[in-house]
Amino acid sequence: MRSDTPTPFSWMCRFAVTDLRSRLSLLKVFLACLILGVTLVAVTASLYRVVEQSLLADTRALLGGDVELDASEPLPDEVLEWIRASGTISLVRELDTMVSDQAGENFLRAAILTPDAAYPLYGQLQLSPDQPLAELTARQDDLWGAVIDPVLAERMGQSIGDEIQIGAAAFRISGLIRDQPDRNLNANWRGLPIMISDEALQAAQLIGPGARVDYEYRVQTHRDLDVWLDEFEQAFPDTQWDTTTFAERSERLAERLDQIATALILIAFTTLFIGGLGVANSIHAYLDEKLGTIATLQTLGLRRKPLVGIYLLQIGILGSIAGLVGGAIGLGLSTLALSLAGDTFAATESSSAGQWLSLWILPLLLSWLFAVLTAYVFALPALARALAASPAGLFRGKVQAAAHEPRSWRIASYALLVVYIAALLLWLPSSQLGFLFLLALVVLWGLLEALIKGLQHAARTLENSGLADRNFARRLALANLHRPDSPLRATLLSLGTALTLVVACTLLVSTLLRALESTIPAEAPALILCEVLPDQIEPLESGLQSLDPASEIELLPLVRGRLAAINQQPIAEVLADNSQARREAMGDEYKLSYLFGNPEDLELIVGEWWTAAAPGGQPALMAMEDREANQLGLTVGDQMEFQVEGQTIPAEIKALYRQKGLQTRFWFEGVLQDGALDALIGRYVGVVYQSDPAAKASQQWLARNIPNVITLRTADWLETAGDLLGKATAGLAAVALVSLTASLLVLSSVVSVSRRRQLYEANLLHILGARHRAIRLAMLLETGLLTVIATLFATALGALIALPLAATLLKLPAGDLWWLGTLVAGAVSALALAGGLLPTLRALKLNQAMLLREG
Repeated sequence: MRSDTPTPFSWMCRFAVTDLRSRLSLLKVFLACLILGVTLVAVTASLYRVVEQSLLADTRALLGGDVELDASEPLPDEVLEWIRASGTISLVRELDTMVSDQAGENFLRAAILTPDAAYPLYGQLQLSPDQPLAELTARQDDLWGAVIDPVLAERMGQSIGDEIQIGAAAFRISGLIRDQPDRNLNANWRGLPIMISDEALQAAQLIGPGARVDYEYRVQTHRDLDVWLDEFEQAFPDTQWDTTTFAERSERLAERLDQIATALILIAFTTLFIGGLGVANSIHAYLDEKLGTIATLQTLGLRRKPLVGIYLLQIGILGSIAGLVGGAIGLGLSTLALSLAGDTFAATESSSAGQWLSLWILPLLLSWLFAVLTAYVFALPALARALAASPAGLFRGKVQAAAHEPRSWRIASYALLVVYIAALLLWLPSSQLGFLFLLALVVLWGLLEALIKGLQHAARTLENSGLADRNFARRLALANLHRPDSPLRATLLSLGTALTLVVACTLLVSTLLRALESTIPAEAPALILCEVLPDQIEPLESGLQSLDPASEIELLPLVRGRLAAINQQPIAEVLADNSQARREAMGDEYKLSYLFGNPEDLELIVGEWWTAAAPGGQPALMAMEDREANQLGLTVGDQMEFQVEGQTIPAEIKALYRQKGLQTRFWFEGVLQDGALDALIGRYVGVVYQSDPAAKASQQWLARNIPNVITLRTADWLETAGDLLGKATAGLAAVALVSLTASLLVLSSVVSVSRRRQLYEANLLHILGARHRAIRLAMLLETGLLTVIATLFATALGALIALPLAATLLKLPAGDLWWLGTLVAGAVSALALAGGLLPTLRALKLNQAMLLREG
């Protein structure tokens, strides 16, 4: 005969679920806090996996070959023969120019590509219409065909069949580039691509003496790349080409992706951490309601082990629900984001079970795991104190939780925290950044604890001083800040952390907006000029002056050289132990120029400028960009040698300078004494100061009369930058909003924990003779003090994060915007705390006897 008696575990599960259902309303904040944090974790983790697999699925296609050789002139025949003997080679010539519509009204910068018949070596070039590239770029009806990027066509207002002007030739848009495998990763500042034939390039007359053409050779080989590179370097030791392998590109890309993904996931975990505070507060409120139940069960003989199991099961159930719901929402959001991105981050061709496991199932399981771990880490202390409550309180009319959790529970909490941290570090793509984040979190906790203790001491001191002797409301407000159950710690941890993020985002975004809307337009020229040849200077200046007599034109020489030696030691020997760094240094071109009034407003950080011209027969003095100098370990006094068109230019570092960030136009890596480069100047770059209408007319005149000159209108750049900034602002605002929402939920849980105490004490004070006006004033003073403290803390820490970032990364001042961060932090904290205070003030109007009975 089968017994109807349930097993202990099944009974515990039934009791846990029934008990939860009875007071589930108290745990809404518990679930909401966890769901918000887990949603961010799931969406960032799944997006990272999709993007990583998409971009790294075939890095050969991303690079265009196994090896890429970039040169400013065609490779010698012996080099090409050596490469063909070991693999297949493809050449793409690329140069910048201006393109316009047939009416000559819209001028945009574009990158002209002339691929050979072997292109692409990896991947597939997808065109619309689906015809061979040679057919689409052929000459028909006296017009050459051009296949252009669809974004470029949209900006010009053109479509297939329309005519455009490139250089001296007219072209017909014969197709659109739907997918170009080797350009998916290019942050292309050169311009959007246009593909034409070699014959059409000659007809456009874009290649002349001094014209800048990049020769991009892609190599496909089945040999071991390390062996291939070693043999190539031995055969051609003095290479002047930038050599990159797909493995190196993959490594750099993976490292960059890991850094970005780790930063995003850490932001998500910050929100989850904030949500954990809400978990702690809401579980504390829930267990306060259950203290009588726990004591009754113990009195009726329920043993401790099943009692502990019941409430551990409840926490696990809640954490599991939050993890699965948040994970599902996060995966749904990432799917929506990927669908909006179209084919940009398409998954790999195979849709195997392993791929589904990696892209979707694994992030969902990890979201669930971290939700459960977060729930237990933050709920265990409150649970331990509740289960340690003495059942004897039933006979005294009130059961109270223990002041401290038992030693065994404390050890278990610390062990679980270690597991949580270890799982986080193992999951993060970049464990180093994760460790730094945790270290910063420990420092932040230390600062907060010191601040909290200092504030409690100050409140206690002020209360005992003469400041509050005769003011009941003031004394009560100060006492509420330093007593054991004060909401000070929870408020600073939750609201302070979210406000810090809001302040940092506010300062960074407002700094960028101010730079775009005021600083840059006031200082920037209307036009930026590139690729001006020496014999074009006079007609360019006279032509622009005729269009606008008020025009101011500044031209700087531009000489591209390669680093040959450091302190009389060849660069190949200096970097002999690092083959990748050696190839980068030998293949990289340095943009060198003169100071000429310092139109770039370069800021010296070490050394000083010179006043004399370069002396003959001696190394010229040079100022070097700090980023380049730091990479090579160079400083003032070091000697350098550059190779320019077969000539050696010796130089001595006299100073180091930093670029001006957004205001930098040409990014010179080196500035030499006047006269040091005179014999080698083949092109100039410059700026034109004039009104924007005149700049548009000047751009049209240059495109018609000097088509090789590349122009960029500052107004166009500002519009594009503004669009990008708008998207970045929206992203930052979304992250800050989610974190702030989680913090407000945490604050509501803080209020829910302390509200019954406040109401009980307020009504008890009223019965003992205190007036409602004095009680309300005490609550307002307490809220005001918490608002001021949270605002000051968030402003200081947010500024400490944002100001160095603005100064080092953006090269823009933000120190004078501290008031804006203070204003935002003060407004948000006041609204948040006032929102929690108002229901308590309204409850004071209820019947005191009823509130005391319920208390």
